[in-house]
Amino acid sequence: MSEAATHHAAIDLGSNSFHMVVAHHDGHQLRIVDRLKDMVRLAGGIDRNGRLDPIVRERALSSLARFGQRISGIPRLQVRAVGTQSFRRLAHPATFLVVAETALGCPIDIISGSEEARLVYLGVHQGTPIGEGRSLIIDIGGGSTELAVGADDEPELTETVPAGCVSITEAHFHRGKITASRFRKAVEAVEDRLVELITPCRDLGWERVIGSSGTMRAIASMAADGGEDARSFTRADLERLRDRVIAAGQVDRIDLPGLSARRKPVIVGGLAVLEALSRALDLDRFEVSQSALREGLLHDLIGRLHHTDPRARSVAGMAERLGCDSGQAARVHEWVQAAFDQVADGWQLGEDHRELLLWAAQLHEVGRSVNHHHHQKHGGYLVANADMPGFTRPEQRFMAALIALQRGKIDTGVLEWVPQRMGLALTRLGALLRIAVTLARPRSDAAMPDFSLSPDDEGLLLGLPPSWLDAHPLSARSLSYQQRKLARLGLDLDIRDLTDVEQATG
Repeated sequence: MSEAATHHAAIDLGSNSFHMVVAHHDGHQLRIVDRLKDMVRLAGGIDRNGRLDPIVRERALSSLARFGQRISGIPRLQVRAVGTQSFRRLAHPATFLVVAETALGCPIDIISGSEEARLVYLGVHQGTPIGEGRSLIIDIGGGSTELAVGADDEPELTETVPAGCVSITEAHFHRGKITASRFRKAVEAVEDRLVELITPCRDLGWERVIGSSGTMRAIASMAADGGEDARSFTRADLERLRDRVIAAGQVDRIDLPGLSARRKPVIVGGLAVLEALSRALDLDRFEVSQSALREGLLHDLIGRLHHTDPRARSVAGMAERLGCDSGQAARVHEWVQAAFDQVADGWQLGEDHRELLLWAAQLHEVGRSVNHHHHQKHGGYLVANADMPGFTRPEQRFMAALIALQRGKIDTGVLEWVPQRMGLALTRLGALLRIAVTLARPRSDAAMPDFSLSPDDEGLLLGLPPSWLDAHPLSARSLSYQQRKLARLGLDLDIRDLTDVEQATG
Protein backbone atom coordinates (compact mmCIF):
# COMPACT_ATOMS: atom_id res chain seq x y z
CA MET A 1 0.00 0.00 0.00
CA SER A 2 1.37 3.45 -0.93
CA GLU A 3 1.78 6.08 1.76
CA ALA A 4 -0.83 8.26 0.02
CA ALA A 5 -3.43 5.50 0.49
CA THR A 6 -3.38 6.21 4.24
CA HIS A 7 -3.69 9.96 3.76
CA HIS A 8 -6.81 12.11 4.09
CA ALA A 9 -7.18 15.66 2.75
CA ALA A 10 -9.52 18.47 3.75
CA ILE A 11 -9.82 21.53 1.50
CA ASP A 12 -11.42 24.76 2.71
CA LEU A 13 -12.18 27.13 -0.16
CA GLY A 14 -12.79 30.30 1.81
CA SER A 15 -13.69 33.81 0.76
CA ASN A 16 -10.21 35.14 1.48
CA SER A 17 -7.90 32.10 1.39
CA PHE A 18 -7.91 28.56 0.06
CA HIS A 19 -6.50 26.06 2.58
CA MET A 20 -5.64 22.38 2.41
CA VAL A 21 -4.49 20.06 5.15
CA VAL A 22 -3.27 16.51 4.49
CA ALA A 23 -3.07 14.02 7.35
CA HIS A 24 -2.07 10.42 7.93
CA HIS A 25 -4.64 8.33 9.80
CA ASP A 26 -3.70 4.88 11.06
CA GLY A 27 -7.12 4.04 12.46
CA HIS A 28 -6.35 5.58 15.84
CA GLN A 29 -4.29 8.75 15.55
CA LEU A 30 -4.23 11.66 13.14
CA ARG A 31 -0.90 13.20 12.12
CA ILE A 32 -0.67 16.28 9.90
CA VAL A 33 1.80 15.71 7.06
CA ASP A 34 1.26 18.74 4.82
CA ARG A 35 -0.49 22.09 4.56
CA LEU A 36 -1.06 24.39 1.59
CA LYS A 37 -2.49 27.90 1.55
CA ASP A 38 -3.21 30.43 -1.19
CA MET A 39 -4.52 33.95 -0.63
CA VAL A 40 -7.10 33.97 -3.44
CA ARG A 41 -9.47 36.71 -2.15
CA LEU A 42 -12.43 35.18 -3.96
CA ALA A 43 -14.88 37.48 -2.17
CA GLY A 44 -13.13 40.53 -3.60
CA GLY A 45 -13.72 39.27 -7.13
CA ILE A 46 -17.51 38.88 -6.88
CA ASP A 47 -19.64 41.90 -7.78
CA ARG A 48 -23.05 42.76 -6.34
CA ASN A 49 -24.72 40.66 -9.06
CA GLY A 50 -22.74 37.56 -8.17
CA ARG A 51 -20.44 37.72 -11.20
CA LEU A 52 -16.85 36.55 -10.76
CA ASP A 53 -14.00 38.71 -12.04
CA PRO A 54 -12.00 36.82 -14.73
CA ILE A 55 -8.64 37.58 -13.08
CA VAL A 56 -9.82 36.28 -9.70
CA ARG A 57 -11.39 33.28 -11.44
CA GLU A 58 -8.04 32.34 -12.98
CA ARG A 59 -6.28 32.89 -9.65
CA ALA A 60 -8.73 30.50 -7.99
CA LEU A 61 -8.38 27.87 -10.72
CA SER A 62 -4.58 28.06 -10.57
CA SER A 63 -4.72 27.45 -6.83
CA LEU A 64 -7.10 24.52 -7.29
CA ALA A 65 -4.78 22.99 -9.89
CA ARG A 66 -1.89 23.11 -7.40
CA PHE A 67 -4.05 21.52 -4.73
CA GLY A 68 -5.18 18.94 -7.27
CA GLN A 69 -1.63 17.85 -7.96
CA ARG A 70 -1.01 17.36 -4.23
CA ILE A 71 -4.04 15.12 -3.72
CA SER A 72 -3.71 13.17 -6.97
CA GLY A 73 -2.53 10.00 -5.23
CA ILE A 74 -5.06 10.07 -2.38
CA PRO A 75 -8.20 7.89 -2.76
CA ARG A 76 -11.17 10.13 -3.61
CA LEU A 77 -13.26 8.90 -0.68
CA GLN A 78 -10.51 10.27 1.58
CA VAL A 79 -10.67 13.81 0.14
CA ARG A 80 -13.30 16.43 0.89
CA ALA A 81 -13.46 19.98 -0.44
CA VAL A 82 -16.00 22.61 0.61
CA GLY A 83 -16.87 26.08 -0.64
CA THR A 84 -18.16 28.67 1.81
CA GLN A 85 -19.71 32.16 1.73
CA SER A 86 -18.28 33.36 -1.59
CA PHE A 87 -19.38 30.19 -3.36
CA ARG A 88 -22.85 30.80 -1.93
CA ARG A 89 -22.81 34.33 -3.40
CA LEU A 90 -22.04 33.30 -6.98
CA ALA A 91 -24.87 33.99 -9.41
CA HIS A 92 -24.16 30.77 -11.31
CA PRO A 93 -22.26 28.49 -8.92
CA ALA A 94 -22.88 25.35 -10.99
CA THR A 95 -21.04 26.86 -13.97
CA PHE A 96 -17.98 27.71 -11.89
CA LEU A 97 -18.09 24.36 -10.09
CA VAL A 98 -17.65 22.48 -13.37
CA VAL A 99 -14.28 24.10 -14.10
CA ALA A 100 -13.26 24.27 -10.43
CA GLU A 101 -13.87 20.56 -9.87
CA THR A 102 -11.99 19.75 -13.07
CA ALA A 103 -8.99 21.77 -11.87
CA LEU A 104 -9.06 20.19 -8.41
CA GLY A 105 -9.87 16.68 -9.57
CA CYS A 106 -12.61 16.03 -7.01
CA PRO A 107 -16.12 17.28 -6.13
CA ILE A 108 -16.59 20.55 -4.25
CA ASP A 109 -19.50 20.78 -1.81
CA ILE A 110 -21.01 24.21 -1.16
CA ILE A 111 -21.95 24.20 2.52
CA SER A 112 -24.40 26.38 4.42
CA GLY A 113 -23.30 28.98 6.95
CA SER A 114 -24.66 26.84 9.76
CA GLU A 115 -22.67 23.81 8.58
CA GLU A 116 -19.59 26.02 8.24
CA ALA A 117 -20.01 27.08 11.87
CA ARG A 118 -20.41 23.45 12.97
CA LEU A 119 -17.20 22.42 11.22
CA VAL A 120 -15.29 25.35 12.73
CA TYR A 121 -16.56 24.33 16.16
CA LEU A 122 -15.50 20.73 15.54
CA GLY A 123 -12.03 21.83 14.44
CA VAL A 124 -11.51 24.08 17.47
CA HIS A 125 -12.96 21.48 19.83
CA GLN A 126 -10.58 18.82 18.52
CA GLY A 127 -7.54 21.09 18.51
CA THR A 128 -8.03 23.11 21.70
CA PRO A 129 -8.57 21.79 25.25
CA ILE A 130 -11.95 23.44 25.86
CA GLY A 131 -12.41 22.20 29.44
CA GLU A 132 -15.48 22.72 31.60
CA GLY A 133 -18.45 24.84 30.56
CA ARG A 134 -19.50 26.29 27.25
CA SER A 135 -17.30 28.13 24.79
CA LEU A 136 -18.23 30.74 22.19
CA ILE A 137 -16.30 30.08 18.98
CA ILE A 138 -15.77 32.98 16.55
CA ASP A 139 -14.42 32.55 13.03
CA ILE A 140 -14.08 35.77 11.00
CA GLY A 141 -13.78 34.76 7.37
CA GLY A 142 -13.51 36.81 4.23
CA GLY A 143 -17.22 37.01 3.44
CA SER A 144 -18.95 35.93 6.64
CA THR A 145 -18.42 35.34 10.33
CA GLU A 146 -19.43 32.09 11.98
CA LEU A 147 -20.46 31.72 15.62
CA ALA A 148 -20.95 28.50 17.57
CA VAL A 149 -21.71 27.84 21.22
CA GLY A 150 -21.28 24.48 22.92
CA ALA A 151 -19.47 22.35 25.45
CA ASP A 152 -19.37 18.88 23.90
CA ASP A 153 -18.53 17.36 20.52
CA GLU A 154 -21.49 19.01 18.77
CA PRO A 155 -22.45 22.70 19.21
CA GLU A 156 -25.76 23.73 20.76
CA LEU A 157 -26.04 26.81 18.55
CA THR A 158 -24.55 27.70 15.17
CA GLU A 159 -25.02 31.03 13.42
CA THR A 160 -23.55 32.85 10.45
CA VAL A 161 -23.31 36.61 9.93
CA PRO A 162 -22.90 37.98 6.38
CA ALA A 163 -19.93 40.16 7.33
CA GLY A 164 -16.27 39.25 6.92
CA CYS A 165 -12.90 40.97 6.74
CA VAL A 166 -12.98 41.27 2.93
CA SER A 167 -16.62 42.24 2.50
CA ILE A 168 -16.57 44.88 5.28
CA THR A 169 -13.27 46.35 4.08
CA GLU A 170 -14.62 46.72 0.55
CA ALA A 171 -17.99 48.10 1.65
CA HIS A 172 -16.74 50.74 4.11
CA PHE A 173 -13.10 51.58 3.35
CA HIS A 174 -13.23 52.52 -0.31
CA ARG A 175 -9.81 52.95 -1.91
CA GLY A 176 -8.20 51.98 1.38
CA LYS A 177 -9.08 55.21 3.18
CA ILE A 178 -9.55 54.78 6.95
CA THR A 179 -11.24 57.37 9.18
CA ALA A 180 -12.90 57.21 12.59
CA SER A 181 -16.25 57.92 10.93
CA ARG A 182 -15.85 55.12 8.40
CA PHE A 183 -14.80 52.70 11.11
CA ARG A 184 -17.78 53.63 13.29
CA LYS A 185 -20.19 53.11 10.38
CA ALA A 186 -18.60 49.75 9.59
CA VAL A 187 -19.06 48.60 13.19
CA GLU A 188 -22.67 49.80 13.22
CA ALA A 189 -23.38 47.95 9.97
CA VAL A 190 -22.13 44.71 11.49
CA GLU A 191 -24.08 45.34 14.71
CA ASP A 192 -27.26 45.67 12.66
CA ARG A 193 -26.67 42.16 11.31
CA LEU A 194 -26.12 40.80 14.82
CA VAL A 195 -29.42 41.95 16.36
CA GLU A 196 -31.29 38.65 15.97
CA LEU A 197 -28.36 36.60 17.29
CA ILE A 198 -27.73 38.41 20.56
CA THR A 199 -30.55 36.87 22.63
CA PRO A 200 -30.10 33.21 21.63
CA CYS A 201 -26.34 33.49 22.20
CA ARG A 202 -26.67 35.16 25.59
CA ASP A 203 -29.39 32.74 26.70
CA LEU A 204 -26.90 29.88 26.41
CA GLY A 205 -23.97 31.77 27.92
CA TRP A 206 -20.29 30.78 27.87
CA GLU A 207 -17.18 30.73 30.01
CA ARG A 208 -14.60 31.18 27.25
CA VAL A 209 -14.39 32.96 23.90
CA ILE A 210 -12.14 31.28 21.33
CA GLY A 211 -11.29 32.72 17.94
CA SER A 212 -10.05 30.80 14.92
CA SER A 213 -8.61 31.53 11.46
CA GLY A 214 -6.31 34.20 10.13
CA THR A 215 -7.99 37.40 11.31
CA MET A 216 -8.10 36.32 14.95
CA ARG A 217 -4.52 35.02 14.88
CA ALA A 218 -3.32 38.25 13.25
CA ILE A 219 -5.03 40.37 15.92
CA ALA A 220 -3.46 38.25 18.68
CA SER A 221 -0.03 38.62 17.08
CA MET A 222 -0.41 42.40 16.70
CA ALA A 223 -1.61 42.69 20.30
CA ALA A 224 1.60 40.92 21.36
CA ASP A 225 3.70 43.27 19.19
CA GLY A 226 4.49 40.57 16.70
CA GLY A 227 4.66 37.57 18.98
CA GLU A 228 4.16 34.53 16.77
CA ASP A 229 2.89 32.33 19.60
CA ALA A 230 0.33 34.80 20.94
CA ARG A 231 -2.62 32.85 22.31
CA SER A 232 -4.95 35.54 23.64
CA PHE A 233 -5.80 39.23 23.71
CA THR A 234 -8.26 41.55 25.43
CA ARG A 235 -10.86 44.07 24.41
CA ALA A 236 -8.45 46.81 25.48
CA ASP A 237 -5.89 45.37 23.04
CA LEU A 238 -8.53 45.41 20.31
CA GLU A 239 -9.35 49.08 20.97
CA ARG A 240 -5.65 50.01 20.98
CA LEU A 241 -5.15 48.32 17.61
CA ARG A 242 -8.26 50.01 16.24
CA ASP A 243 -6.90 53.44 17.19
CA ARG A 244 -3.53 52.73 15.56
CA VAL A 245 -5.16 51.50 12.36
CA ILE A 246 -7.39 54.59 12.18
CA ALA A 247 -4.36 56.80 12.83
CA ALA A 248 -2.64 55.24 9.81
CA GLY A 249 -5.35 56.79 7.65
CA GLN A 250 -4.71 54.48 4.72
CA VAL A 251 -4.60 50.69 4.46
CA ASP A 252 -1.15 50.64 2.84
CA ARG A 253 0.24 52.81 5.67
CA ILE A 254 -0.70 50.40 8.45
CA ASP A 255 2.54 49.33 10.10
CA LEU A 256 2.02 46.97 13.02
CA PRO A 257 4.32 44.17 14.19
CA GLY A 258 2.69 40.82 13.57
CA LEU A 259 0.63 41.95 10.56
CA SER A 260 1.65 40.20 7.34
CA ALA A 261 1.62 41.92 3.97
CA ARG A 262 -1.05 39.48 2.77
CA ARG A 263 -3.34 40.18 5.73
CA LYS A 264 -2.84 43.97 5.72
CA PRO A 265 -5.37 44.84 2.94
CA VAL A 266 -8.32 43.38 4.89
CA ILE A 267 -7.38 43.74 8.57
CA VAL A 268 -9.42 46.90 9.09
CA GLY A 269 -12.61 45.04 8.15
CA GLY A 270 -11.70 42.21 10.51
CA LEU A 271 -11.15 44.64 13.38
CA ALA A 272 -14.54 46.25 12.70
CA VAL A 273 -16.30 42.88 12.76
CA LEU A 274 -14.66 41.88 16.04
CA GLU A 275 -15.37 45.23 17.68
CA ALA A 276 -19.04 44.87 16.73
CA LEU A 277 -19.11 41.39 18.25
CA SER A 278 -17.35 42.52 21.42
CA ARG A 279 -19.88 45.34 21.89
CA ALA A 280 -22.98 43.32 21.02
CA LEU A 281 -22.06 40.29 23.14
CA ASP A 282 -20.03 42.11 25.82
CA LEU A 283 -16.81 40.21 25.18
CA ASP A 284 -13.67 41.15 27.11
CA ARG A 285 -11.11 38.40 26.52
CA PHE A 286 -10.35 36.26 23.49
CA GLU A 287 -8.30 33.08 23.22
CA VAL A 288 -6.98 31.97 19.84
CA SER A 289 -6.98 28.47 18.40
CA GLN A 290 -4.62 27.23 15.73
CA SER A 291 -7.38 24.94 14.42
CA ALA A 292 -10.25 26.00 12.19
CA LEU A 293 -12.70 24.76 9.58
CA ARG A 294 -10.21 22.60 7.67
CA GLU A 295 -9.30 20.63 10.81
CA GLY A 296 -12.99 20.22 11.59
CA LEU A 297 -13.59 19.06 8.03
CA LEU A 298 -10.78 16.54 8.37
CA HIS A 299 -12.19 15.07 11.59
CA ASP A 300 -15.69 15.05 10.08
CA LEU A 301 -14.40 13.20 7.00
CA ILE A 302 -12.69 10.55 9.11
CA GLY A 303 -15.83 10.24 11.24
CA ARG A 304 -17.89 9.59 8.12
CA LEU A 305 -15.49 6.88 7.00
CA HIS A 306 -15.44 5.22 10.43
CA HIS A 307 -19.17 5.28 11.19
CA THR A 308 -19.45 8.20 13.57
CA ASP A 309 -21.33 10.27 11.03
CA PRO A 310 -23.19 13.39 12.28
CA ARG A 311 -25.55 13.06 9.31
CA ALA A 312 -27.00 9.87 10.79
CA ARG A 313 -27.76 11.78 14.00
CA SER A 314 -29.41 14.57 12.00
CA VAL A 315 -31.68 12.12 10.18
CA ALA A 316 -32.63 10.23 13.34
CA GLY A 317 -33.36 13.48 15.16
CA MET A 318 -35.57 14.81 12.38
CA ALA A 319 -37.47 11.53 12.10
CA GLU A 320 -38.15 11.58 15.84
CA ARG A 321 -39.11 15.26 16.02
CA LEU A 322 -41.61 14.99 13.18
CA GLY A 323 -43.10 11.69 14.28
CA CYS A 324 -42.12 9.45 11.37
CA ASP A 325 -43.55 5.92 11.52
CA SER A 326 -40.39 3.98 12.35
CA GLY A 327 -42.01 0.67 11.42
CA GLN A 328 -42.88 1.77 7.90
CA ALA A 329 -39.50 3.45 7.50
CA ALA A 330 -37.87 0.12 8.40
CA ARG A 331 -39.98 -1.74 5.81
CA VAL A 332 -39.05 0.67 3.03
CA HIS A 333 -35.44 0.61 4.22
CA GLU A 334 -35.38 -3.21 3.92
CA TRP A 335 -36.82 -3.21 0.39
CA VAL A 336 -34.66 -0.39 -0.92
CA GLN A 337 -31.45 -1.76 0.61
CA ALA A 338 -32.04 -5.15 -1.02
CA ALA A 339 -32.78 -3.41 -4.32
CA PHE A 340 -29.67 -1.22 -4.12
CA ASP A 341 -27.39 -4.18 -3.42
CA GLN A 342 -28.55 -5.84 -6.65
CA VAL A 343 -28.05 -2.85 -8.94
CA ALA A 344 -25.07 -1.02 -7.38
CA ASP A 345 -22.38 -2.61 -9.53
CA GLY A 346 -24.31 -2.44 -12.79
CA TRP A 347 -25.23 1.19 -12.27
CA GLN A 348 -21.84 2.14 -10.73
CA LEU A 349 -23.36 3.39 -7.49
CA GLY A 350 -21.14 3.91 -4.46
CA GLU A 351 -21.39 3.93 -0.69
CA ASP A 352 -22.28 7.63 -0.70
CA HIS A 353 -25.33 6.85 -2.86
CA ARG A 354 -26.35 4.03 -0.52
CA GLU A 355 -26.20 6.32 2.51
CA LEU A 356 -28.33 9.05 0.95
CA LEU A 357 -30.88 6.54 -0.34
CA LEU A 358 -31.25 4.81 3.04
CA TRP A 359 -31.56 8.13 4.85
CA ALA A 360 -34.23 9.19 2.36
CA ALA A 361 -36.06 5.94 3.14
CA GLN A 362 -35.84 6.75 6.85
CA LEU A 363 -37.39 10.19 6.21
CA HIS A 364 -39.68 9.34 3.29
CA GLU A 365 -42.88 10.02 5.28
CA VAL A 366 -41.67 13.14 7.06
CA GLY A 367 -44.11 15.21 4.98
CA ARG A 368 -47.06 13.55 6.74
CA SER A 369 -46.35 15.91 9.63
CA VAL A 370 -47.78 18.61 7.37
CA ASN A 371 -50.49 16.72 5.46
CA HIS A 372 -51.03 13.24 4.04
CA HIS A 373 -52.11 14.72 0.71
CA HIS A 374 -49.00 15.19 -1.46
CA HIS A 375 -46.85 14.33 1.55
CA GLN A 376 -43.91 13.63 -0.78
CA LYS A 377 -43.90 17.30 -1.81
CA HIS A 378 -44.10 18.49 1.79
CA GLY A 379 -41.35 16.06 2.76
CA GLY A 380 -39.08 17.21 -0.04
CA TYR A 381 -39.53 20.84 1.04
CA LEU A 382 -38.91 20.07 4.72
CA VAL A 383 -35.72 18.12 4.07
CA ALA A 384 -34.41 20.64 1.53
CA ASN A 385 -34.82 23.53 3.97
CA ALA A 386 -34.17 21.97 7.38
CA ASP A 387 -31.05 22.64 9.44
CA MET A 388 -29.36 19.22 9.19
CA PRO A 389 -25.83 19.29 10.64
CA GLY A 390 -23.29 17.29 8.67
CA PHE A 391 -24.99 17.53 5.29
CA THR A 392 -23.76 19.63 2.41
CA ARG A 393 -26.32 21.51 0.34
CA PRO A 394 -26.09 19.10 -2.62
CA GLU A 395 -26.43 16.08 -0.31
CA GLN A 396 -29.44 17.54 1.45
CA ARG A 397 -31.15 18.56 -1.78
CA PHE A 398 -30.38 15.15 -3.30
CA MET A 399 -32.09 13.46 -0.37
CA ALA A 400 -35.00 15.92 -0.59
CA ALA A 401 -35.38 15.21 -4.31
CA LEU A 402 -35.52 11.45 -3.65
CA ILE A 403 -38.32 12.02 -1.16
CA ALA A 404 -40.20 14.26 -3.60
CA LEU A 405 -39.90 11.60 -6.33
CA GLN A 406 -41.09 8.66 -4.20
CA ARG A 407 -44.76 8.61 -5.26
CA GLY A 408 -47.44 10.29 -7.35
CA LYS A 409 -46.90 12.16 -10.57
CA ILE A 410 -43.26 12.76 -11.40
CA ASP A 411 -42.26 16.41 -11.45
CA THR A 412 -39.18 16.47 -13.66
CA GLY A 413 -38.38 19.91 -12.24
CA VAL A 414 -37.20 18.10 -9.11
CA LEU A 415 -34.25 16.82 -11.13
CA GLU A 416 -32.96 20.39 -11.23
CA TRP A 417 -32.59 20.47 -7.45
CA VAL A 418 -29.17 18.81 -7.71
CA PRO A 419 -25.99 19.54 -9.70
CA GLN A 420 -25.97 18.07 -13.19
CA ARG A 421 -23.26 15.56 -12.24
CA MET A 422 -25.69 14.01 -9.72
CA GLY A 423 -28.66 13.84 -12.09
CA LEU A 424 -28.28 10.28 -13.38
CA ALA A 425 -27.81 8.88 -9.87
CA LEU A 426 -30.89 10.80 -8.69
CA THR A 427 -33.01 9.30 -11.48
CA ARG A 428 -31.88 5.76 -10.72
CA LEU A 429 -32.11 5.98 -6.95
CA GLY A 430 -35.47 7.72 -7.29
CA ALA A 431 -36.72 4.70 -9.24
CA LEU A 432 -35.49 2.33 -6.51
CA LEU A 433 -37.24 4.33 -3.79
CA ARG A 434 -40.50 4.44 -5.77
CA ILE A 435 -40.42 0.66 -6.20
CA ALA A 436 -39.63 0.12 -2.50
CA VAL A 437 -42.40 2.48 -1.35
CA THR A 438 -44.83 0.70 -3.70
CA LEU A 439 -43.96 -2.78 -2.44
CA ALA A 440 -44.09 -1.68 1.21
CA ARG A 441 -47.42 0.13 0.78
CA PRO A 442 -49.54 -2.52 2.59
CA ARG A 443 -47.54 -1.70 5.78
CA SER A 444 -47.34 -5.40 6.54
CA ASP A 445 -44.70 -7.10 8.66
CA ALA A 446 -44.84 -10.22 6.49
CA ALA A 447 -41.43 -11.41 5.34
CA MET A 448 -40.14 -9.72 2.21
CA PRO A 449 -40.30 -12.20 -0.70
CA ASP A 450 -37.30 -13.20 -2.74
CA PHE A 451 -36.99 -10.90 -5.73
CA SER A 452 -34.42 -9.97 -8.32
CA LEU A 453 -33.60 -6.62 -9.83
CA SER A 454 -31.37 -6.41 -12.88
CA PRO A 455 -30.27 -3.04 -14.25
CA ASP A 456 -29.30 -1.96 -17.73
CA ASP A 457 -28.84 1.38 -19.47
CA GLU A 458 -32.55 1.68 -20.26
CA GLY A 459 -34.22 0.42 -17.12
CA LEU A 460 -34.85 -2.41 -14.69
CA LEU A 461 -35.97 -6.02 -14.86
CA LEU A 462 -37.92 -6.91 -11.70
CA GLY A 463 -38.43 -10.59 -10.96
CA LEU A 464 -41.08 -11.63 -8.40
CA PRO A 465 -42.07 -15.13 -7.18
CA PRO A 466 -44.65 -17.07 -9.24
CA SER A 467 -48.23 -15.96 -8.51
CA TRP A 468 -46.98 -13.28 -6.07
CA LEU A 469 -48.70 -10.50 -8.00
CA ASP A 470 -51.93 -12.55 -8.15
CA ALA A 471 -51.84 -12.85 -4.36
CA HIS A 472 -51.06 -9.14 -3.92
CA PRO A 473 -53.45 -7.25 -6.23
CA LEU A 474 -52.77 -3.84 -4.65
CA SER A 475 -49.04 -4.23 -5.29
CA ALA A 476 -49.74 -5.47 -8.84
CA ARG A 477 -51.82 -2.41 -9.67
CA SER A 478 -49.32 -0.06 -8.01
CA LEU A 479 -46.41 -1.57 -9.94
CA SER A 480 -48.32 -1.18 -13.19
CA TYR A 481 -48.78 2.49 -12.30
CA GLN A 482 -45.05 2.82 -11.59
CA GLN A 483 -44.21 1.37 -15.00
CA ARG A 484 -46.03 4.28 -16.62
CA LYS A 485 -44.57 6.91 -14.29
CA LEU A 486 -40.96 5.72 -14.46
CA ALA A 487 -41.11 6.09 -18.22
CA ARG A 488 -41.12 9.86 -17.56
CA LEU A 489 -37.69 9.42 -16.02
CA GLY A 490 -36.53 7.53 -19.09
CA LEU A 491 -36.54 4.16 -17.30
CA ASP A 492 -38.36 1.03 -18.46
CA LEU A 493 -39.60 -1.24 -15.66
CA ASP A 494 -40.06 -4.79 -16.91
CA ILE A 495 -41.82 -7.14 -14.45
CA ARG A 496 -41.53 -10.91 -14.88
CA ASP A 497 -41.87 -14.19 -13.06
CA LEU A 498 -38.75 -14.76 -10.94
CA THR A 499 -38.20 -18.27 -12.32
CA ASP A 500 -38.25 -16.95 -15.88
CA VAL A 501 -35.68 -14.30 -14.97
CA GLU A 502 -33.42 -16.86 -13.30
CA GLN A 503 -33.60 -19.15 -16.32
CA ALA A 504 -32.90 -16.27 -18.70
CA THR A 505 -29.89 -15.05 -16.71
CA GLY A 506 -28.73 -18.62 -16.14
